[in-house]
Amino acid sequence: MRLVTASEMARLDRITIEEVGVPGIVLMENAGRGAAEFFQQVIPNLLECRITILAGSGNNGGDGFVLARLFHDRGAAVSVVCLRPPEKLKGDALVNFQILSKLQVPVMVWDEAAEFEKQFESIKATDVIVDAILGTGLNSDVRGLFRAIIEAVNELNLPVLAVDVPSGLDASTGKVLGAAIRARATATFGLAKIGQIVDPGEEYVGTLKVIDIGIPKLVLEANAPQRYWMDEDYLSGWLSRRSASVHKGQAGHVGVLSGSRGKTGAATLICEGAAHVGAGLVTLFIPASLNPIVEVKLTEMMTLPIPETEEQSPDQAALPEILTFMQQKQVLAVGPGISLHPGTRTLVAGLLPQAPCPMVLDADALTILADRLELLRATSQPLILTPHPGEMARLIRCSASEVQQNRLAIAAEFSRQWGVTLVLKGHRSIIAAPDGRLAVNGTGNPAMASGGMGDILTGMIAGFLAQGLDPYQAACLGVFVHGASADRRMAKVASRGLLASQILDEIAHVIGCLEGSSKSR
Repeated sequence: MRLVTASEMARLDRITIEEVGVPGIVLMENAGRGAAEFFQQVIPNLLECRITILAGSGNNGGDGFVLARLFHDRGAAVSVVCLRPPEKLKGDALVNFQILSKLQVPVMVWDEAAEFEKQFESIKATDVIVDAILGTGLNSDVRGLFRAIIEAVNELNLPVLAVDVPSGLDASTGKVLGAAIRARATATFGLAKIGQIVDPGEEYVGTLKVIDIGIPKLVLEANAPQRYWMDEDYLSGWLSRRSASVHKGQAGHVGVLSGSRGKTGAATLICEGAAHVGAGLVTLFIPASLNPIVEVKLTEMMTLPIPETEEQSPDQAALPEILTFMQQKQVLAVGPGISLHPGTRTLVAGLLPQAPCPMVLDADALTILADRLELLRATSQPLILTPHPGEMARLIRCSASEVQQNRLAIAAEFSRQWGVTLVLKGHRSIIAAPDGRLAVNGTGNPAMASGGMGDILTGMIAGFLAQGLDPYQAACLGVFVHGASADRRMAKVASRGLLASQILDEIAHVIGCLEGSSKSR
């Protein structure tokens, strides 16, 4: 599904109403009807409950008025609490409020001059609360009555159903603006909002459902950004089942430059990751003295011993051999465990401008690049960078906390500025392409917080790239399958205790599901 900011969604609404000519009240009615159906799925006995709808003065309140009418017509005991005087209502919200009075739906108007606790008693006496206080347009901290109501509602042990976005949550960033409703479920309208699927917003949203309110497909295709929530549906069609006649030479050859003294595990895991996603051949460039170690570890992959530094890391003298070998190969993965030795740094700096094939850069390669970003412009080959927040911070010279607070914007801008595909790892990993495509991953779990996970991911991305997918697709598939494999392994087991190598045997099962999605379509 597509992801938008609050302002982008407002623009889509405006185009639909003003340029296409769909009345706003029709969109509001569609929103209310879709939300009502969803909320009844979330709470199957909802119509048997006492429902209190908390309404603000904007269109979010208008959506709440539609819900009040629909639930009332279906026989539920519904009451509405207007937190602002009705005379402040206008447009479609006012029309729907006026309908309520004609249908004799109970409405209480909050009096800010009266005692808070006494008025709040009626809210306490309900079974279910519908939050229609503040919509997606909020961009400053909640204060006054609205904040007091939000905090008081959160203290109740009652299910809360949010209309479009939990009140107090920044729909574009996921930040809590002072205080925010903690919802059991949220019915959002038109398209999903970024703030609903990133941290910390996702914790407030509960179960999220996107409601089709009638924005024409043509409007979405022409005006919505290429920003997506990455799930199986989004990836369907990217992988198809191989023909019976395929052989290893047609499945891509991955080169891997990884490993140094004490870091042969990283090299092994990259190779395993590439092979397990279907790369036909994998060759590891390894410091010569370490070759006997990895030859024992790697049965199905090939190794090529290369010149090494005195610290047993790849040396610059290996450059001609690597460049020659990689001619006609599909991808070279570089970085994990290679060290920051000066000779290794020189090797990496020499590879970028002369690379004969696309490259996936991770770990030590990214640290080496941090002081020489201009090397990214020196290559004619596609590049995929896979930093974690700390590595991203080094690349753009800021703190990791700053990266975490602006993940999507930072990933998109770096990708555009430097012409690379970027995978910003972490919870809800982000994949950004230079052409503006961006995806947020929905797979993975806390048990993945263990050494070697990133190495396997590097190999998986390289393996998909070797099989002919474009860099953005290869990165998306690598990230999704990586997380989904961990989910499959740890489903209903635990939130810790997962070793990186334990996801390898799950990869084929996840790929099989994606191939099945392609076949069924």
